[in-house]
Amino acid sequence: MDTLRMTATTLTIAALVLATRLPAADLRRWEVVLDDILAKSREPVAEATVPVTPAAVQLDPVVAGFVRYFQGRGQSHYRASLARLQEYRPMIDRVFREEGLPPELVWVGLVESGYDPQARSPKDALGIWQLTPATAEAFGLTRHERTNPEKSTRAAARYLKSLYTGLGEWALTLAAYNAGERRVQEAIERAGTRDFRRLSASGLLPRETQAYVPAVLAAQFLGQGTGGPSAPLAYADTATHAARIAVAPFSLSR
Repeated sequence: MDTLRMTATTLTIAALVLATRLPAADLRRWEVVLDDILAKSREPVAEATVPVTPAAVQLDPVVAGFVRYFQGRGQSHYRASLARLQEYRPMIDRVFREEGLPPELVWVGLVESGYDPQARSPKDALGIWQLTPATAEAFGLTRHERTNPEKSTRAAARYLKSLYTGLGEWALTLAAYNAGERRVQEAIERAGTRDFRRLSASGLLPRETQAYVPAVLAAQFLGQGTGGPSAPLAYADTATHAARIAVAPFSLSR
């Protein structure tokens, strides 16, 4: 009986240790956070909960909701992710620079894995950038090399660059990184729009993707004070020219 109790205790401890290493994508289903944000969007929110920046950016309500999430219930995850990022930031910046990508894409890694090279999803996406076996192979990696920080960063950079080449817009590129390029292209064709916010409202994108893109943008917005750009760029909604969303100044360098 004592042996059984010890075994049970050992397994419990092991499970707790494992849980602390699970990727953010597994521990936090972003669509659940999105539902909570949308539910609370009807409630009055104090201005002080959204950081004030020199650019005086007017945040899209969903992006602002994720900012508050990272400042509140998601704060421990956000801070732990930043701590892990310190080791990899110089390498990621160098690889992105060599591949001609904007450095702001570093925040994709926070939402994907919290910068944990060992993070694995239920769909067998692995590493900092949560590459699937098929995507890894398409960009020159073996299945096991997905846990290699630099090799996986190189493959992820080339994948993001490929998506941007096909879609020509960074919010759509982020959506495709999460849902797949074909799924996003089909949504664009069916909805008759290339505006991410309208695609989200149409319901043609997966719920996770509707949450994923603003989560990345919120991480980038907060990351201004941790080595990110001095201020994000706001762009107008292509349909209304009124609503604004915070987005990094993404543009491929040549």
